[in-house]
Amino acid sequence: MPTRTALLEEVIPLTLDGYAYSGRVVHQPGARLAPIVFVGGAFQYQNAWGRLEQGCRQAASVITVDLPGWGGADRLPAHYGFDFLAEALDQLLEKVAPSPVNVLGTSYGTAVAYEWARAHPGRAERLALVGTMSHLTPRVRATVEQTVRLAEEGRRSEFAQCVIEGMMCTSPRVTVSRRPTVVRCLNRALHEMSDEDLRKFRDNSERLLARSTLPGGSAVRVPALVVTGEHDPLSTPALGRQAAARLADARFTTLRNADHLVHLECPGELVDLLLRFFSGDCLDGLEYCRPVEYFRHRSMGTLPSPRPAREL
Repeated sequence: MPTRTALLEEVIPLTLDGYAYSGRVVHQPGARLAPIVFVGGAFQYQNAWGRLEQGCRQAASVITVDLPGWGGADRLPAHYGFDFLAEALDQLLEKVAPSPVNVLGTSYGTAVAYEWARAHPGRAERLALVGTMSHLTPRVRATVEQTVRLAEEGRRSEFAQCVIEGMMCTSPRVTVSRRPTVVRCLNRALHEMSDEDLRKFRDNSERLLARSTLPGGSAVRVPALVVTGEHDPLSTPALGRQAAARLADARFTTLRNADHLVHLECPGELVDLLLRFFSGDCLDGLEYCRPVEYFRHRSMGTLPSPRPAREL
């Protein structure tokens, strides 16, 4: 049964194939938009969306989730794919939001959000992917493999440094908003990870390494927004643009003075961009992001599985 934890907030315990996980709903009685579903990355948990959630709650009810494999959910072996995680997400949404929803996937969570929208046409109104990529490049694969190796060897300081350098632009010649604060907070969080958290991180990383490209099959046809930081060293603008080009109706842009951690570096700007998109408003001419590029393929039916491409 759902557990009410605060005014207009409830936590829903769930189980899929024996793996326990949970969803969380913060209701907005005066919502002007369909509920916004947050599907997070490797270090984002259902209670830790901060200013991004607070901003979105001004316009919509918010649904967050600890899917199997991270946060407070059970550990999920790496041989379970993103299709299983999409099924777990759908089980939650069938209970709390049977009508169409707006979906936000970030980083690792973009694979889950994409797979869910692809597998359940008609259930998403709009899809936003923040920090996604069309395929794993050799450089990204090597970075992920190195972080897994350092985690397995218990080299916590080197692990934290490798994660930070993989996700953040550390060049002193490049301006990144709130960089010292974000580095300090992320470094602390990485050092505070429990052994169980590290095991979940390894499982999720191996799951990611096993899936080198976006899946083929039915195209995602709902309006989509693909966005990342202009200095993102992980899901680079080039990889994000390639991902947008595979969607039937996509918009692509980059946020100024940001890298992979846009939700921490410029949360106000990201909230504004997301609410404009989910509202169907024009995205052109916004000072905080680069000019929006549009990809429209109205005749798309199915997509072939993409072939691995060279590193960009």
